[in-house]
Amino acid sequence: MTAETALLVRADDAGSSWAANIGCLRACTDGIARSVEVMMPGAWVPQAARLFGDRPEIDIGLHLTLTSEWDAVKWRPLTTAPSLVDADGYFLPLLTARPRAGRPSLAERDWSLDEIAQELRAQVTLGKRLFPQASHVSTHMARHLGQIDPRLGDLVSELCDEFGLMDDPFGHGLRRFQGYPPHPRDTTRRVSAFRDGLAALPPGLHIFIDHPALASDELAALGHAGYEDVAQDRVSCLETLTNPTVSQTIRDLGIELVSYRDLRGDGRWRVQENT
Repeated sequence: MTAETALLVRADDAGSSWAANIGCLRACTDGIARSVEVMMPGAWVPQAARLFGDRPEIDIGLHLTLTSEWDAVKWRPLTTAPSLVDADGYFLPLLTARPRAGRPSLAERDWSLDEIAQELRAQVTLGKRLFPQASHVSTHMARHLGQIDPRLGDLVSELCDEFGLMDDPFGHGLRRFQGYPPHPRDTTRRVSAFRDGLAALPPGLHIFIDHPALASDELAALGHAGYEDVAQDRVSCLETLTNPTVSQTIRDLGIELVSYRDLRGDGRWRVQENT
Protein backbone atom coordinates (compact mmCIF):
# COMPACT_ATOMS: atom_id res chain seq x y z
CA MET A 1 0.00 0.00 0.00
CA THR A 2 1.30 3.47 -0.85
CA ALA A 3 2.16 5.46 2.26
CA GLU A 4 -0.13 8.35 3.11
CA THR A 5 2.46 10.05 5.32
CA ALA A 6 6.05 10.93 4.45
CA LEU A 7 8.86 12.38 6.53
CA LEU A 8 12.00 14.10 5.28
CA VAL A 9 14.68 13.92 7.99
CA ARG A 10 17.41 16.48 7.33
CA ALA A 11 20.84 16.48 9.03
CA ASP A 12 22.37 19.95 9.08
CA ASP A 13 25.84 21.51 9.35
CA ALA A 14 28.14 18.99 7.70
CA GLY A 15 31.38 20.72 6.76
CA SER A 16 31.47 22.73 9.97
CA SER A 17 33.36 20.11 12.02
CA TRP A 18 34.63 16.54 11.97
CA ALA A 19 31.98 15.68 14.55
CA ALA A 20 29.21 17.03 12.32
CA ASN A 21 30.51 15.20 9.25
CA ILE A 22 30.56 11.82 10.99
CA GLY A 23 27.30 12.50 12.80
CA CYS A 24 25.45 13.43 9.61
CA LEU A 25 26.85 10.39 7.82
CA ARG A 26 25.84 7.99 10.59
CA ALA A 27 22.42 9.60 10.85
CA CYS A 28 21.92 8.44 7.26
CA THR A 29 23.73 5.10 7.21
CA ASP A 30 22.61 3.92 10.67
CA GLY A 31 19.46 5.98 11.13
CA ILE A 32 16.52 7.74 9.53
CA ALA A 33 18.12 10.86 7.98
CA ARG A 34 17.84 11.07 4.21
CA SER A 35 19.32 14.49 3.35
CA VAL A 36 22.51 16.20 4.56
CA GLU A 37 23.21 19.95 4.42
CA VAL A 38 26.84 21.04 3.86
CA MET A 39 28.14 24.47 4.93
CA MET A 40 30.50 25.36 2.09
CA PRO A 41 32.72 27.89 3.99
CA GLY A 42 33.39 25.27 6.69
CA ALA A 43 36.92 24.00 7.27
CA TRP A 44 35.82 20.36 7.12
CA VAL A 45 34.15 20.52 3.68
CA PRO A 46 36.97 18.58 1.95
CA GLN A 47 36.48 15.67 4.33
CA ALA A 48 32.72 15.86 3.82
CA ALA A 49 33.29 15.66 0.06
CA ARG A 50 35.32 12.47 0.51
CA LEU A 51 32.83 10.89 2.91
CA PHE A 52 29.72 11.61 0.87
CA GLY A 53 31.46 11.18 -2.46
CA ASP A 54 31.60 7.49 -1.59
CA ARG A 55 27.87 7.56 -0.80
CA PRO A 56 26.12 9.00 -3.86
CA GLU A 57 22.82 7.59 -2.60
CA ILE A 58 22.83 10.18 0.20
CA ASP A 59 21.05 13.37 -0.84
CA ILE A 60 23.13 16.54 -0.37
CA GLY A 61 22.02 20.12 0.11
CA LEU A 62 24.23 23.19 -0.17
CA HIS A 63 23.65 25.02 3.11
CA LEU A 64 24.05 28.69 2.17
CA THR A 65 26.07 30.27 4.97
CA LEU A 66 26.44 33.96 5.80
CA THR A 67 27.03 33.63 9.56
CA SER A 68 29.63 32.24 11.96
CA GLU A 69 27.95 31.68 15.31
CA TRP A 70 30.43 29.85 17.56
CA ASP A 71 32.94 31.55 19.85
CA ALA A 72 35.83 29.10 19.52
CA VAL A 73 35.81 28.54 15.76
CA LYS A 74 34.94 30.89 12.91
CA TRP A 75 34.59 30.79 9.14
CA ARG A 76 35.07 33.44 6.49
CA PRO A 77 33.45 34.12 3.12
CA LEU A 78 34.83 32.30 0.09
CA THR A 79 34.98 35.71 -1.61
CA THR A 80 36.09 39.23 -0.72
CA ALA A 81 33.03 40.63 1.03
CA PRO A 82 33.84 43.45 3.49
CA SER A 83 30.20 44.32 4.17
CA LEU A 84 29.49 40.78 5.42
CA VAL A 85 32.28 40.39 7.98
CA ASP A 86 33.52 41.68 11.31
CA ALA A 87 36.78 43.50 11.98
CA ASP A 88 38.70 40.19 11.85
CA GLY A 89 37.20 39.13 8.53
CA TYR A 90 34.79 36.53 9.90
CA PHE A 91 31.08 36.26 9.17
CA LEU A 92 28.91 37.85 11.87
CA PRO A 93 27.24 35.54 14.42
CA LEU A 94 23.61 36.15 13.39
CA LEU A 95 21.53 36.80 10.29
CA THR A 96 18.82 38.77 12.09
CA ALA A 97 18.93 40.60 15.41
CA ARG A 98 18.02 38.75 18.59
CA PRO A 99 17.46 41.40 21.25
CA ARG A 100 18.74 39.38 24.21
CA ALA A 101 21.61 37.71 22.38
CA GLY A 102 23.92 40.71 22.50
CA ARG A 103 25.65 39.66 19.27
CA PRO A 104 25.80 41.50 15.94
CA SER A 105 23.69 40.44 12.97
CA LEU A 106 23.97 40.83 9.22
CA ALA A 107 20.53 42.44 9.06
CA GLU A 108 21.82 45.35 11.14
CA ARG A 109 24.67 46.00 8.72
CA ASP A 110 24.69 47.98 5.50
CA TRP A 111 25.37 44.84 3.52
CA SER A 112 26.04 44.80 -0.20
CA LEU A 113 23.65 42.89 -2.43
CA ASP A 114 26.44 42.42 -4.96
CA GLU A 115 28.74 40.94 -2.33
CA ILE A 116 26.07 38.50 -1.16
CA ALA A 117 25.34 37.52 -4.77
CA GLN A 118 29.04 36.91 -5.38
CA GLU A 119 29.39 34.86 -2.18
CA LEU A 120 26.33 32.70 -2.77
CA ARG A 121 27.49 32.00 -6.32
CA ALA A 122 30.90 30.93 -5.02
CA GLN A 123 29.34 28.60 -2.46
CA VAL A 124 27.01 26.99 -4.99
CA THR A 125 29.75 26.67 -7.61
CA LEU A 126 32.10 24.95 -5.16
CA GLY A 127 29.28 22.81 -3.83
CA LYS A 128 28.28 21.52 -7.24
CA ARG A 129 31.91 20.65 -8.00
CA LEU A 130 32.55 18.82 -4.73
CA PHE A 131 29.10 17.24 -4.38
CA PRO A 132 27.82 16.26 -7.84
CA GLN A 133 24.79 14.58 -6.26
CA ALA A 134 23.62 17.86 -4.63
CA SER A 135 19.93 18.35 -5.27
CA HIS A 136 19.02 21.57 -3.47
CA VAL A 137 20.06 24.57 -1.44
CA SER A 138 19.00 25.55 2.07
CA THR A 139 19.85 28.38 4.44
CA HIS A 140 21.98 28.23 7.57
CA MET A 141 20.26 29.77 10.61
CA ALA A 142 17.11 30.79 8.73
CA ARG A 143 14.16 29.23 6.99
CA HIS A 144 15.04 31.05 3.79
CA LEU A 145 17.14 34.07 2.83
CA GLY A 146 14.09 35.59 1.15
CA GLN A 147 12.64 36.23 4.61
CA ILE A 148 15.47 38.67 5.30
CA ASP A 149 15.05 40.54 2.02
CA PRO A 150 13.01 39.55 -1.06
CA ARG A 151 16.01 40.38 -3.24
CA LEU A 152 17.96 37.61 -1.53
CA GLY A 153 15.14 35.21 -2.26
CA ASP A 154 15.36 36.19 -5.91
CA LEU A 155 19.12 35.59 -5.88
CA VAL A 156 18.67 32.10 -4.50
CA SER A 157 15.95 31.26 -7.01
CA GLU A 158 18.11 32.45 -9.90
CA LEU A 159 21.08 30.37 -8.73
CA CYS A 160 18.88 27.31 -8.35
CA ASP A 161 17.54 27.72 -11.88
CA GLU A 162 21.05 28.19 -13.27
CA PHE A 163 22.61 25.22 -11.46
CA GLY A 164 19.64 22.86 -11.65
CA LEU A 165 19.00 22.79 -7.90
CA MET A 166 15.81 22.83 -5.86
CA ASP A 167 15.13 25.89 -3.73
CA ASP A 168 14.65 24.35 -0.27
CA PRO A 169 10.93 23.86 0.18
CA PHE A 170 11.29 24.22 3.96
CA GLY A 171 11.30 27.93 3.21
CA HIS A 172 8.22 27.57 1.07
CA GLY A 173 5.64 25.72 3.10
CA LEU A 174 6.85 22.28 4.14
CA ARG A 175 5.22 21.22 7.41
CA ARG A 176 7.72 21.24 10.26
CA PHE A 177 7.71 18.17 12.51
CA GLN A 178 9.17 19.25 15.86
CA GLY A 179 10.17 15.73 16.85
CA TYR A 180 11.07 16.56 20.45
CA PRO A 181 11.35 19.68 22.60
CA PRO A 182 14.84 21.25 22.80
CA HIS A 183 15.06 20.58 26.54
CA PRO A 184 16.04 18.43 28.29
CA ARG A 185 18.98 17.16 26.24
CA ASP A 186 18.11 13.62 27.22
CA THR A 187 18.09 10.85 24.62
CA THR A 188 15.58 8.62 26.40
CA ARG A 189 13.03 11.43 26.61
CA ARG A 190 13.75 12.55 23.06
CA VAL A 191 13.22 9.07 21.68
CA SER A 192 9.93 8.79 23.54
CA ALA A 193 8.74 12.21 22.34
CA PHE A 194 9.83 11.48 18.77
CA ARG A 195 7.91 8.20 18.68
CA ASP A 196 4.81 9.84 20.15
CA GLY A 197 5.06 12.61 17.58
CA LEU A 198 5.38 10.14 14.74
CA ALA A 199 2.22 8.38 15.87
CA ALA A 200 0.35 11.70 15.75
CA LEU A 201 1.54 12.80 12.30
CA PRO A 202 -1.37 13.54 9.95
CA PRO A 203 -1.22 12.39 6.31
CA GLY A 204 1.00 14.43 4.03
CA LEU A 205 4.61 15.50 3.78
CA HIS A 206 6.60 16.66 6.80
CA ILE A 207 10.19 17.69 7.53
CA PHE A 208 12.33 17.22 10.63
CA ILE A 209 15.58 19.18 10.92
CA ASP A 210 18.33 18.82 13.48
CA HIS A 211 22.10 18.69 13.87
CA PRO A 212 23.50 15.23 14.63
CA ALA A 213 27.15 15.05 15.66
CA LEU A 214 29.54 12.53 17.17
CA ALA A 215 30.97 13.09 20.63
CA SER A 216 34.48 14.55 20.46
CA ASP A 217 36.73 17.09 22.15
CA GLU A 218 36.19 19.32 19.12
CA LEU A 219 32.43 19.27 19.56
CA ALA A 220 32.76 19.89 23.29
CA ALA A 221 34.59 23.16 22.54
CA LEU A 222 31.71 24.60 20.53
CA GLY A 223 29.17 27.00 21.97
CA HIS A 224 28.23 30.56 22.73
CA ALA A 225 26.44 32.40 25.51
CA GLY A 226 23.06 30.78 26.00
CA TYR A 227 24.03 27.60 24.15
CA GLU A 228 26.92 26.12 26.07
CA ASP A 229 25.69 22.52 25.92
CA VAL A 230 26.06 22.11 22.16
CA ALA A 231 27.77 18.75 22.48
CA GLN A 232 25.10 17.22 24.69
CA ASP A 233 22.37 18.51 22.39
CA ARG A 234 23.88 17.26 19.13
CA VAL A 235 25.10 13.90 20.41
CA SER A 236 21.61 13.27 21.77
CA CYS A 237 20.19 14.16 18.35
CA LEU A 238 22.40 11.54 16.69
CA GLU A 239 21.46 8.95 19.30
CA THR A 240 17.79 9.65 18.69
CA LEU A 241 17.98 9.48 14.89
CA THR A 242 19.87 6.18 15.06
CA ASN A 243 17.74 4.61 17.81
CA PRO A 244 16.32 1.27 16.57
CA THR A 245 12.94 1.85 18.21
CA VAL A 246 12.49 5.06 16.21
CA SER A 247 13.15 3.21 12.96
CA GLN A 248 10.79 0.44 14.02
CA THR A 249 8.04 2.93 14.86
CA ILE A 250 8.35 4.46 11.39
CA ARG A 251 8.03 1.01 9.82
CA ASP A 252 5.11 0.05 12.03
CA LEU A 253 3.24 3.25 11.17
CA GLY A 254 3.93 2.88 7.45
CA ILE A 255 5.60 6.30 7.24
CA GLU A 256 7.71 6.76 4.12
CA LEU A 257 11.16 8.30 4.61
CA VAL A 258 11.97 10.61 1.70
CA SER A 259 14.76 12.93 0.60
CA TYR A 260 14.70 16.18 -1.36
CA ARG A 261 15.26 14.12 -4.50
CA ASP A 262 11.80 12.62 -3.97
CA LEU A 263 10.29 16.11 -4.14
CA ARG A 264 11.44 16.58 -7.71
CA GLY A 265 9.58 16.08 -10.95
CA ASP A 266 6.44 14.02 -11.14
CA GLY A 267 7.02 11.98 -8.00
CA ARG A 268 4.15 11.57 -5.56
CA TRP A 269 5.75 13.62 -2.81
CA ARG A 270 5.98 17.21 -3.94
CA VAL A 271 6.06 20.34 -1.83
CA GLN A 272 3.02 21.66 -3.69
CA GLU A 273 0.90 19.24 -1.66
CA ASN A 274 1.42 21.37 1.42
CA THR A 275 1.46 24.90 0.04
